[in-house]
Amino acid sequence: MNDIQKSIIRLRHWIDHNLEHMKGYDEVAKLLEKNSFVAVADMIRQGTRLIEEANSQFEKALESLGEEDQTLSKPGAGPGCASHSHRHSHD
Repeated sequence: MNDIQKSIIRLRHWIDHNLEHMKGYDEVAKLLEKNSFVAVADMIRQGTRLIEEANSQFEKALESLGEEDQTLSKPGAGPGCASHSHRHSHD
């Protein structure tokens, strides 16, 4: 596997990882809003928009790379990409 293929895998992982985290951000924003912390919920939603912008840039990077190996660029494909673990908590 060359460096381009590895980069494609990492970009796809980052996009998917960000999307997964965004679900949690939305949950927290809704809880805070429900508890009268509307301004804080708005801050979290602004952060989420920034992450969406980052994902957009990652997608453009993938397009620029031409996703040379379509098999390796798909989520869950390639060595070690079917599942992963984190050293941090999602709680």
